Amino acid sequence: MHRFSFIVALVALSSACASSKDDAGTSLPVAFREAQKLYDEEDYYGAQLELSKLAYSSRATEYEDDVQFLLGMSYFKSEQFLLAIDAFQTLLRNVPASPYAQDAYFQIAECYYKLSPVPQLDQDYTRRAIAQYQGYIDTYPTPDSASVAREIAEAQELLKTVQGTEKKSQVEDVIRRLQAKLKHLDRVRLADERIRICREKLAQKVFEAAEQYVQLQAYRAATMYYEEVLSKFGDTKYAEPALRGKIETLIIREKWDDAEYDINRYADAFPERKAFVEAARRKLKTAIETAQAQAKEQANAE
Repeated sequence: MHRFSFIVALVALSSACASSKDDAGTSLPVAFREAQKLYDEEDYYGAQLELSKLAYSSRATEYEDDVQFLLGMSYFKSEQFLLAIDAFQTLLRNVPASPYAQDAYFQIAECYYKLSPVPQLDQDYTRRAIAQYQGYIDTYPTPDSASVAREIAEAQELLKTVQGTEKKSQVEDVIRRLQAKLKHLDRVRLADERIRICREKLAQKVFEAAEQYVQLQAYRAATMYYEEVLSKFGDTKYAEPALRGKIETLIIREKWDDAEYDINRYADAFPERKAFVEAARRKLKTAIETAQAQAKEQANAE
C-alpha cells in the first residue's frame, strides 16, 4: 500500500514537472510578444523588465537571440549604453550565427560612439568606437549600390508577373535580402562618417595638449605633440595648424634645419597658403641672423 502511494505521488510529480515545462515553452512566445509590444510603445524600461526575465528561460531556444537583441535595443533607446553593449555582446557570444549578429555588431559601435566624451576627457570610448566601426566595415563586405538597386528593381518587376503563393514568397524574400544589403551600405557610409568625427576628436585632444605646452613654454613637448597630430591624424583639419605650430616651436628652439624642412613640407602640402610660407621663411632667416649676431658678440666679449 505504501509502495503504491509512493508510485502515484512520483507519477503526479513527474506530470507536474512536464506540465510546467510545457507551460514555460508555451508562455515564452506570449511573454516575448508582450515585451515587444512594450518596446513598440516606447516603454523601454517596461520592456527591459520583461526581457530580463526571459533572458534565462529563453536560453538554447529559438527565441534566445530575439530576446537578447530586443533587450539590447531597449537599453540603447533608454541611453543605458554600457548595458546595451553587454546585451549585444552576449548575443554575439551565445548565438554567433544569429540573423541579428550584423545589427548587434553595428549597435555596439553606436553605443561606444554615444559614450564618447568631449575631447578634453579620456578618449577610450572614442578609440573603441573607431575600432568597432572599422571592424564592422572589414567584417561585412560592402555591396555595389548600383548593382543592388538594379537587382531590386528586377525582382520587383518579377514579383508582378510570378504566379503562386510559394513563388511570390520566394521573390519577396529575395527583395528583403537585397534591401538589407542597401541598409548595410548606408551603415557603412555612416560608419565612415563616425570614424572621421572620432578621429577629429582625438586630433583635437592632441592638438590642444600641444597648445597648452606652448603656453607653458615647454616647446620641446609642444613640438612632439604637434608631430603626433601630423603622424596620426594627418587627414584631419588639425593637420595644417599643427604643422604651423611645429614650425613656430622649431624656430624658437633654434632647430634651423628641421624648421626649414617643415616649411618646405608645409609649402608642398598647402600650396595655397603662400603668405604663411613666406612669413615663416622670413622669420627663420631673421632668427638665424639674430642668433649668429648674438654668438659673434659673445665671442668678441670673451
